[in-house]
Amino acid sequence: MGLTEQLGHPDPRQREAAARRVALRVWEPEAEEAIGAALVRAAGAETEPGALAAQLDALPAVEAGLTDGDLHRLGLVRSDSPVLARLLARAGRLQISAPVRPSGAATLAVVRCLRGAPRTGLWLRTPDGAWTVLERIELYGRAADRLDSGCTGRVLLSGPGARGLGEWERLDADPRPRECVRGLRAPDPRVRALAAAGAADAAGAAGPAGAGGVAGTGGTAGADAPAADPEAGRMLCAALARAAVAETDPAALESELAALLGLAPFLGPPPLALLHALDAATLPARPRTYLDALLRPGRTG
Repeated sequence: MGLTEQLGHPDPRQREAAARRVALRVWEPEAEEAIGAALVRAAGAETEPGALAAQLDALPAVEAGLTDGDLHRLGLVRSDSPVLARLLARAGRLQISAPVRPSGAATLAVVRCLRGAPRTGLWLRTPDGAWTVLERIELYGRAADRLDSGCTGRVLLSGPGARGLGEWERLDADPRPRECVRGLRAPDPRVRALAAAGAADAAGAAGPAGAGGVAGTGGTAGADAPAADPEAGRMLCAALARAAVAETDPAALESELAALLGLAPFLGPPPLALLHALDAATLPARPRTYLDALLRPGRTG
């Protein structure tokens, strides 16, 4: 029985076991999409709490393969899972649907949620890359902690990009990790090398320590970037390791292994298992040094 079939098995123990298997590997892009869709279908129909928890916990392993439709269906799943909450927040996309107006140091706007489920405290980016912070959400005149896909609400936005919001129609939760993953799949090795070079910034690894990019609402407006996102870091490590083991261009390989070293705190067993397949003896000196450091016994990650 294949994994996608097992995720739809009548026995909830089989469904739970299949979901737990998902997190144990780095998946090829086509498998990410197929398994992600199967997980979403399973979670949407699940009635057994243990199986549902395992399905939601497995989603970050195939996050890069989730479509907008998958994310919309996940927004309908009723669960207090922090994994699901962070995933939907990372996917957040807002459309500014009415003229904005200043409110002190912040900006008031009417927005429609196009994707995910943005939460208060979430960092969002304008199309030119400026950061804003979702300080408050109001639905029908009442405060809410999240804005579900398809809903329209009034929001208060602060941060460096808030004052220029009148120029833009859309805001996204940080899109860089997904863009980086797409770049690592590009046929041009120069694009892969550039995507790898931006991976640490895409994960927020150079920023302050924090949890999942969903910051609190106090004291965030003056900061320049969101906190580091461990799940985005793990997604990037999987994509980098997958790219490295298939890489034929020495410069791109060097960039991919260097990026993995920079993201070492997020590097878990599945991408490490892939890296063990690389033959260090055949690598140029610098990539070999990076690989040795990544596979060194006792390396903390």
